[in-house]
Amino acid sequence: MTHSLNRRRLLSATAVLGGAAAFATYAGRPALAEPAAGGLEALERANGTVIGVFGVNLETGRTVAHRAQDTFAMCSTFKAYLAAHVLQLVGRGERSLEQRLPVTAADIKPNSPRTEPRVGGDMTIAELCQAILQVSDNAAANILLGNIGGPPAVTAFARSIGDPRSRLDRFEIELNSAVPGDPRDTSTPEALAGGFRAFLAGDVLAPPQRQLLGDWMRANETSSMRAGLPVGWTTADKTGSGDYGTTNDVGIAYGPKGQRVLLAVMTRSAADDPDAENNRPLVGEVTATVFPELLRA
Repeated sequence: MTHSLNRRRLLSATAVLGGAAAFATYAGRPALAEPAAGGLEALERANGTVIGVFGVNLETGRTVAHRAQDTFAMCSTFKAYLAAHVLQLVGRGERSLEQRLPVTAADIKPNSPRTEPRVGGDMTIAELCQAILQVSDNAAANILLGNIGGPPAVTAFARSIGDPRSRLDRFEIELNSAVPGDPRDTSTPEALAGGFRAFLAGDVLAPPQRQLLGDWMRANETSSMRAGLPVGWTTADKTGSGDYGTTNDVGIAYGPKGQRVLLAVMTRSAADDPDAENNRPLVGEVTATVFPELLRA
C-alpha cells in the first residue's frame, strides 16, 4: 500500500467539528495527521467506491479526513441519533424507558428481527432502543420515530447538538434509497462524527443516559469497523447500508488503555450503480488504513 500523501484531500485539524458549541473544539493546536491518502484512493479504485472518512483521536486531537464534507446517505446510522434523542427525553422526564409501545403486523419491515416476534404485543422504549442500535431493527425505528414526532424530530435534534448537515426526511425503509444528488436523509462524515461525539462523549446527555447509550452501542452486533481495529479494541458504533452500495459505520473506538478514537466511514458506488453490493469488509479495510495515523504520537 502506498503512503504517498495528497494534501488536497486532507482537512486542517483546526477545522475539527465546525465550531458549534456541542461540537467541542480541542485545546491548543492539534497536530495535523496525514493519512495514507494514496491507500484510501487505492481502495476506492479497487472497489469501485467513493470513500468518506473523518476521524479524530479524542486524547491527542490528531485528525484525519478524506472527502469528509462530501454528502452521503445516512441510512441506519440515523438510529444512533434517534436513540440519543429518546434518551434525552428520558433524562428530561418526557419519556420513560419502561413505557410500552404496541407492535403491529403493519409495522414490520425487512430486517425487523426483534420486533417481528412481538407482533400483537408491545415492547418497552428501552427494548426498542436496544433493537435499533444492536441489530438495526427497522420496525423498532419506525415505532420510535412515530412516538417522538417523526423524521423532523431527528433533524431538529441534530441541529440542537450543533450538527448542521445531518437530516432525516423519511421512515424506514424508504430512507435507504440513497439516490445520488437526493438531499434527503443525508449527512457527511464530519457532521456525523461530530454528532456521535456530542452524545457519546459530550454533555448532550446526562451521565446516566450517556452511559446507557454507550453500553447499548458497545453491544452492537453489526459493527464493520471492529474488523480493522488493533487487538484489544472495541467500539460503540452504528452501521448503515442502502442502495448504490452505500455502506457506513460511525462511532467511538475504545482501546485497552482507555484510548478513544472517533471515526466515521461512509462509502457508496463510484459508478452510481443502484444495484451495487454493500461492502462491509471495505469499512474494516478503511479503518485499518487510517487507524495507525490516528494513533501516531
